[in-house]
Amino acid sequence: MKILLITQYYNPVKGAAAKRTGKMAQFLNTAGHDVTVLTGFPSYPTGILAKKYQSKLWFHEVINEIKITRVWELPVSTSDSTIKRLLNLVSFAKTSAWYGLFHHKFDMVIVSSPNFLSGYAGLYSAGKNAKFYFDIRDLWPDSAVQLGVLPEEGFLTNWLKKLEKKYYDRATKIFTATPGIKDHLLTEEIPADKIEVLLNSVDTNLFSPKKVNKTKFELDETDFVCGYIGNMSRVYDLETVIKTAQKLKDYPEIKFVLVGEGESKSKVQVMAKNMGLNNVIFIPETPLQELPEIINSFDLGLAPIAKIGVSQESFPSKVSEYLACSVPVLASLAGDMAKTIKEHEVGLIYEPGDAEALANYILKLSRDNLSMQIMSLNARQLALKMFSDEIFSEKLISALG
Repeated sequence: MKILLITQYYNPVKGAAAKRTGKMAQFLNTAGHDVTVLTGFPSYPTGILAKKYQSKLWFHEVINEIKITRVWELPVSTSDSTIKRLLNLVSFAKTSAWYGLFHHKFDMVIVSSPNFLSGYAGLYSAGKNAKFYFDIRDLWPDSAVQLGVLPEEGFLTNWLKKLEKKYYDRATKIFTATPGIKDHLLTEEIPADKIEVLLNSVDTNLFSPKKVNKTKFELDETDFVCGYIGNMSRVYDLETVIKTAQKLKDYPEIKFVLVGEGESKSKVQVMAKNMGLNNVIFIPETPLQELPEIINSFDLGLAPIAKIGVSQESFPSKVSEYLACSVPVLASLAGDMAKTIKEHEVGLIYEPGDAEALANYILKLSRDNLSMQIMSLNARQLALKMFSDEIFSEKLISALG
């Protein structure tokens, strides 16, 4: 089959979105499909384009046997305004849709959202004959409304809702990153047999338990480390993590390590500095191959999801990476994913924004070796059972028919 995968976020861009779409392309190629990826010029998080992409409207290349067509988008960095980041989304939507107008040679088209507007390119590329698959990692426009980016009512919000329905009606099948998103779609009367839950997965060979030297990361071997990896955006309540660190500053053996980049990073860095915290360490965005070593320096993995309705039902890829490394999780999740963490005894759930509860959990677990050992063993087993790349690949290939 000739398959077009449309995603704004693809290698070398870092983050959960690029990991997911990268795996889709890789697994489809391994299964014998002829895969082309339509994506943007990678500029995030620096806002700087590599020389080979500069002054071009499009660029063709092949990476790991995957054909990639890159189209122009407005470069964007972590320090850019909300307006510029929105323009970045719109610019990719326009250039990818322009590509779709003139390319109808595919048997299947898969669009990964966000960028939600990329669906336009998918509709154009699929035309009337190709199968159209819509992969949803974040509900739009619902999440934009809850984040305060869009009003609950208004021309733009209503137009996006109509566009959302158009995607769903045209889709051969809809992939959702969590059961919670599927439940939401069912309330919109999308047929259940049209929806396939495709959980974010982890390479359990790369991400596995290993003994590491904590001193490499400005830590002592005896430190009890609470770590966070990934995008530092408003979706993640990192301010509560800093407040928790303040509450535990009199316990010098408890350290907080935050790894990654994003729009919120400078804010929480300033917050930690103003509080005079010596128990918080920031590490820049790290290549994928180096992440397992950092995660294995953690005793607990943090997933501080902000109190935003649809985000509360998410299951970030960072959680599956923690679990695969036998690192228990402290998360402010809700719904099925929170239930999974509780039932399998791989971590604890706290209310979003509750620094007191988070601090109490951390202090308790730092003194409870037995509970930590049980959760660590359970974590690895759950990763193998539910979140492995093999399961993701099998479900993806099966769903495409």
